[in-house]
Amino acid sequence: MHPVYGTLCKSAKKEKLNMNKQHLETVKQLEIKKAPEEQFTEAANNQYTKKQLTHFIEHHDLDIAKSWKKAEIVEALSEWMETAQKNVLESNSDLQSYYSESVVNTDESLNVYDDNLSDDSLENILKLVEHGLAYNVDGQLWVPADKTAEVSTENNESSAQVDEPKKEAPKKQTPSNSQPKKTSPSASSSFGHADSIEDKKKARLEYLKLQAKRKKKGKKRK
Repeated sequence: MHPVYGTLCKSAKKEKLNMNKQHLETVKQLEIKKAPEEQFTEAANNQYTKKQLTHFIEHHDLDIAKSWKKAEIVEALSEWMETAQKNVLESNSDLQSYYSESVVNTDESLNVYDDNLSDDSLENILKLVEHGLAYNVDGQLWVPADKTAEVSTENNESSAQVDEPKKEAPKKQTPSNSQPKKTSPSASSSFGHADSIEDKKKARLEYLKLQAKRKKKGKKRK
């Protein structure tokens, strides 16, 4: 291995390690001691201290004054989170999958201080906490009931989607008076048959008349 390449690798590992430590430290700073009785986002945000709420304002560069009363900050932050949560999940499919599979639809709460957490997991946890999708409650990742319900509804809707066969447009029927009436073959043949009978009758009549005239002439000669 080239010495320069080895130095770069060590530097990258050290930088990533420092970043993970910073992520973990931020998650610790945003820890709340207990989940709220009303398990909703705004109630959970109210569990933060004003110093913790300042982190969200500075990190996301929100148009919220730090001098506001805590209740005002909590209300404005909760409103911002409603839109931000949808955006961050829609723009990050990996985060969305992690949130659904490893956080919401799991039997056990995730220990955010677990040494076995991967770097990606730790980064995802921080993003979820900083967007109000999950909360660090005494070292366990906790999700408000309203967010759990939203994820469950979305999963049910996606699994219930079935491609329906396309319905063919009804064919336009041509109005009956737009086309000339056609005589059926049977009717035509019957008419033809009637004409031939009449012709035969006329021919027979002419023959009989001719025979009658011949007989009269024969009698006169005698």
